[in-house]
Amino acid sequence: MDTSLQAQLDRLQEQVQALQSKNRQLQAALDEQQILASQWLERRTRELQADALEQKKAEALQSVFYRIAERATAGLTLYDFLKAVHKLLGELLYAKNFYVCLSHPSKNTVDYPYYEDEKDGDTMQRYGVLRKRGMTEFVLRTARPEVIDAARFVQLQTSGEITEASGDLTFSSWLGVPMQMQGRVRGVLVVQGYEPHVRYSGADADILSFVANHVGAALERQQAIEDMRNSEARYRSVIENVGVGVVVVQDGRMVFANPSMVRIVGHPLDHLLSQPFTATIHPDDVPTVVERHQRRLRGETVEVNYTFRIITADGQVRTLELSAVLIEWSQRDATLLFVMDATARMQAEESQRQALQQQIALNDLKARFITMASHEFRTPLATIHGSVELLQHYEDRMPADKKQQTLQKIDDAVERMTHMLENVLVIGRTDAGRLEFKPRALGITTFCHGLVDELRSAMARQLVGVQLQLELPPAEQLYWLDDTLIRNIVGNLLSNAIKYSPQGGLVRFAVQDRGGALVFTVSDQGIGIPEADQAQLFVSFHRASNVGPIAGTGLGLSIVKEAVTCHLGSIQVRSQVGQGSTFTVTLPTHPCTAED
Repeated sequence: MDTSLQAQLDRLQEQVQALQSKNRQLQAALDEQQILASQWLERRTRELQADALEQKKAEALQSVFYRIAERATAGLTLYDFLKAVHKLLGELLYAKNFYVCLSHPSKNTVDYPYYEDEKDGDTMQRYGVLRKRGMTEFVLRTARPEVIDAARFVQLQTSGEITEASGDLTFSSWLGVPMQMQGRVRGVLVVQGYEPHVRYSGADADILSFVANHVGAALERQQAIEDMRNSEARYRSVIENVGVGVVVVQDGRMVFANPSMVRIVGHPLDHLLSQPFTATIHPDDVPTVVERHQRRLRGETVEVNYTFRIITADGQVRTLELSAVLIEWSQRDATLLFVMDATARMQAEESQRQALQQQIALNDLKARFITMASHEFRTPLATIHGSVELLQHYEDRMPADKKQQTLQKIDDAVERMTHMLENVLVIGRTDAGRLEFKPRALGITTFCHGLVDELRSAMARQLVGVQLQLELPPAEQLYWLDDTLIRNIVGNLLSNAIKYSPQGGLVRFAVQDRGGALVFTVSDQGIGIPEADQAQLFVSFHRASNVGPIAGTGLGLSIVKEAVTCHLGSIQVRSQVGQGSTFTVTLPTHPCTAED
C-alpha cells in the first residue's frame, strides 16, 4: 500500500477515536443533566404540593373562622355555640375530645360550660369549680399553649406544677391553649386523644390558638349581649325617666322614643312612631339631617354632635342638639339618638354674642371718640389758650380792632367746641334710645332760610368762593316735622357740603314736595367720597380717607342717619372723588295747618 495512503488512513482512524471519546463525554454530561433535572422536578413538585397543602389549610382556617363568626351572631345559647365550634374544629385537627374552661379569678373558680370526652363523657361539665393545680389551671398560670404527653405529664407531676389532675388521665396527647377576653387570659380551650397515633404538634397549637382568639371575641360579645339582656329592665327605667330625649331610628322611622322626647317635640308617641323620623324637623334642616343619617348608615365619618330645628305640635321652632351612634335593634342596623333641647342655651349664646359685639363696638366707639376728642378739641382749646394769653400780656397795647378779633377767635372756638359737644350728646341719646321724635306744624321754607342764615354767619370763611343755591317750597306751606331733627339733618348736610368744598363751587339745597313726602337734596362740587369709605359713611366717628386737614368729628352723618330714621325716612348718597357728592333725604310727611 502506498505510504501516503496509509498515513491518511491512520489520521482518519485517530479522528474517529477522538470523536467517539467526545461522544462518550457528551453522553455522560447529558445523563448527569437528566438526573439533575429529574431531581429538581421532584423537589419542585414536593414544594408545590406543600404550597397547595398550606393554601388548602389556610382556606380551611378562613372558612372555619368565618363560620364561627356566623354562629356567634346567630343568637345561640352558649352551649350550642361551643358545640358548633367543636364540630368546626374537627375540620382543622383531631378534636374528638374537646372542652372549654372559663376562669373567674375574683372567685378563684372555673366553669366548664362545654365538655365532650369519649372517656369522661359530660360528667366534667360543671360550674363554680374551685381552682386546683390541674392541667387546665397550668395553662391559665403559664398563659401559653401547652402540649402534654405521658412523659411530660410525669415531669410536671414530679415538679409539682400539676398535683390535682382530674378526669381520665390515659391520654396519649393533650393540648391546651389560653383564651383571652378583655385583654386578659380568661379561659382555656383543650383537645385530647387516647389513641397512640394522636400526637399534637406546635402547628396544632397555633391552629387551636387562632380558634381560641375567635371564640374569646365571640364569648365577649355574647357576654355583653347577655349582660344587656339581664339589665334591660333597669336600663329601660333609666332611659324612660332621664331628662334627655332617646330615640331609635330604623328604616327611616322612629321605632322607640322615650317620654322626654315626647315632651320635647310635643307630639304624642303614636304620632312619632307612625311618621317618618323627619316629620317634626324644620323643612330647611331636613336635607342636612337626612344626608348625615345616610352617611352614618354607610359607615362614613359623620359629626357625632350637631344641632337642628324642629317644629313642635303648637308651632314653636326649637333648636335641638343631637348625638348619634349606630346600634343593632332586633338584630338589624339602627341609629340611637340622644336629643337635648338646646333652645335656651342657643338663645343665651346668641345674647352673649350680641353683648360681646356690642362691647366690641362700644370699645371701638370709645377709641374713636378719644382719638377725635384729642384731635378736634385740641385745636379750639389751643386757640382759646393762645388768645387768652395774648389778652393777658398785651391787652393794653392792642388796638381795638385787634382786640375784637382775638375775642372773636375765642368765641368761634367756644362755638366750635359747643357744636362738637352737642353732636356727641345727640349720639349718646341715640345709642341710649332716648332720641325723641316730636313733630309739629313747621314752615319748612322759613325754617330753612333761618338755618342757612346761621350757616352764612358761622361759616363765612368757608363760604368764600362757594355759590349757595336754594330751591324751597312756598313760604306759607306747613309740614308735620320735628324741627330739632330737621335742624340736625339740614344743618349737617349743608355744613358738610360747604366744608368739603375748599375750592368753592356750587352748593345746591333743594326741598321738594313729592306728595306724601318731602325730598331734601344737598349737592356740592367738592372733594367727593372714595367708594371704599361709602359703606362706613354713617358710622359714628368715621371720616373719609381723603379729608386731609379739613377739621371734623365724624359725627355729622351719623346724626343725620338717626334723625332720618326717627322720621321713618331714607337717605341715599351718590359721590365721586374730585367731582362732589349728592345726598337725598326722603321724609314721609304731609302738608298741615297751624291748627293741626
